[in-house]
Amino acid sequence: MKAYILKTSKQIEPFNDHPGNCLISNTRLIEIQQSILKELAIDFKFLEKTDGLDDREEYIVFTDSLFFNRKLLETFIRESRKLRRRTSCALKTGITTLRTVANIQDVIRQSDSVEYQLHYVPEGPSEHSPEPVVLDPDRFSESLPMPEHMFGLPEYRVPLPDKIAVQIDHWVNLWSANIASLLSEVSKLKGASKFKLLGLAARALSINQWKILHKVNHIGKNCDIHPSAYIEGSIIGDNVRVGAETVIRESKIGNNCNIENGVVINFSVLGENCYIGDGAVIRYSVMYPGAFTISSLISCSILGRDTFLGDGVTLTDFRFDGQPIKVMKNKTAINTDNTFIGSCLGHRVYLGAGTIVSSGRSVPNGLRIIPENSRVISKFDADGASPGFQRVAPLNQA
Repeated sequence: MKAYILKTSKQIEPFNDHPGNCLISNTRLIEIQQSILKELAIDFKFLEKTDGLDDREEYIVFTDSLFFNRKLLETFIRESRKLRRRTSCALKTGITTLRTVANIQDVIRQSDSVEYQLHYVPEGPSEHSPEPVVLDPDRFSESLPMPEHMFGLPEYRVPLPDKIAVQIDHWVNLWSANIASLLSEVSKLKGASKFKLLGLAARALSINQWKILHKVNHIGKNCDIHPSAYIEGSIIGDNVRVGAETVIRESKIGNNCNIENGVVINFSVLGENCYIGDGAVIRYSVMYPGAFTISSLISCSILGRDTFLGDGVTLTDFRFDGQPIKVMKNKTAINTDNTFIGSCLGHRVYLGAGTIVSSGRSVPNGLRIIPENSRVISKFDADGASPGFQRVAPLNQA
């Protein structure tokens, strides 16, 4: 079998990076695609366009902006071969397509499925239009108890997809592909054979799921991890420093990261050389290499390369009015159908103390933002007063 990868000229704002160069779990998308093809012994070739493609052998074709995992590609090819005709890959509409924000991807949306830019062509002549092969990614999910006033339901559903497809057409798609990749690792454990689960339980000397997850970590070389730190279900790179009382769960940490004391990192990806200040909480977020933060909370957001977040920076991830969050794509506001999405900082963005970014918004590359002058004490006059601020007499001393 062969694969043809169709080149595109897309750029993902605010990074201005081609989708193939965007990072998913600290690996470029184009490298992920090629690695899966090599694992499945599929030869591949790049194409500028598919017009005139005349190949009578069996092949697949997809764009260089499509993220997929091995389970999806294997299942799609197997089911397509059963039909012995031209097919397209589709996912059943559900919690995975909702959380990966399919409505801002360049896909074909049907009432019960989402069709992606991945096609199969059987050996011999094939003149029929593609028949969708609809796969169900929602074999597993988790329900998080929530006050009903937050989402209109007493729970918030998180998918644990075993099959993933995301067209990387927007920074939200890049963020969701990263998080889906982490969540799929949990689904592997849930779908593991009884023999494998018994082996993990034997390693943990327990059938408790948390003790088992504590034993499936991969820790790199030359790491300095404080004995009071707790790590479960995570991949830690080389030369990583983890401070006292820090918790890292279901996350991927790149080489040479410095994570200080009392930090909580939950379902997040950190690139190499990131710095996380004392007491920070990082959840469902992505940080490119070189990101530096002393902000107390980063939630459902993505930070570009070499970014800086000062103390008190807030990246909001929720709308008070209960309406779905909108994002800008091609200068048009698009409804994401989600009420829980953070924001995106481009490469080399610096945000000064107290800066607030609204949910669904992105900050262009290279901007350095500080609060307005009236909120910053920068100088004093001869009497000790600062312009824009009212001086109050000190309390009488007892």
